[in-house]
Amino acid sequence: MIKIFENKKEKENIMNIKDLLFKLEENNLKFKLYFTRKLKEGGYGTFAPNIDERIYNTLFNIVVKYIKKYENKQICPYNPTGYKDETIESWSTSDISNYNSIITSFENPDCVETSIDPDEYSFYVFEIYKEEGAFPNIKIFRKLKSFRRLHSKGIVARFNGNTLNSVDSKLIGIDGEVDFIVIDEEILILSHYSIERIFNLDNQFKEEAENFLNTEGKMNGEKLSDKIINFDSFRDDCLESTRYKKILAKMSSEDIDISTLEQNKESIIKTIELFGLNLQCVTEPSFSIEYRDKSQIMDILRILRDSYYKSIIKGQKGVDDK
Repeated sequence: MIKIFENKKEKENIMNIKDLLFKLEENNLKFKLYFTRKLKEGGYGTFAPNIDERIYNTLFNIVVKYIKKYENKQICPYNPTGYKDETIESWSTSDISNYNSIITSFENPDCVETSIDPDEYSFYVFEIYKEEGAFPNIKIFRKLKSFRRLHSKGIVARFNGNTLNSVDSKLIGIDGEVDFIVIDEEILILSHYSIERIFNLDNQFKEEAENFLNTEGKMNGEKLSDKIINFDSFRDDCLESTRYKKILAKMSSEDIDISTLEQNKESIIKTIELFGLNLQCVTEPSFSIEYRDKSQIMDILRILRDSYYKSIIKGQKGVDDK
């Protein structure tokens, strides 16, 4: 089971942006450019066109310029439920279920097509490497800019001297911005939501959410379905929401023990009363929480995560959504 999120300490060996920029100053760098699309039958297809050296150099320069804007930002672990401003998230390629499928498509790219439809391709990868020496393999991922609206609704044109000519062929948009950088097997995420779209993480969020919803207690083997009345409705409503799927995906790695609900039932009841939560509990024959509608989902998840607190000194109530 691949985890969408792991409770790990920040890895000390992750290359930061400053070190990356230093490596990119080396001579004899090699470049490759891939355009990738998701196939209807599953998997990914990649097109690797012949690239003019001037395009490689231009793309390299604007990519480096863009990355420099992030050289002083703090690196923190990837969090599917949100990110902190002024930070870069880190992750591992081994935690992404379809990463190898994408990389495999690079190994056997289509190089013989005489024409392609740019609208079919969703992202490109700019690979930077050296054939010799201790240099990491660097892959720059970026979603493609779509000109579909211009193609279908308007006119794409260019100046030729003082004449404006229509461009009949479709264009592909490469802006030099960076969504995330893969350095060997580690990822530096500059755009939190782009990585979700490129790797289609919704399926992975759902898988991990279902994994948690099927969790058994460590001491007594009870399942979450034993502790929530109307569990099937609770489960279905959670899986309909991307927000709740992300929270549940994270919870699958948080070492939450369902067994503790029974032994902490008095504290849970006090918490419901203290915070005025719209929840009702049943204590016999065993402790369980009654689920009635979607407005209760977040409160139930916070109870499971032990997110409610009262400060010791000022006695202030609060919620830690982690």
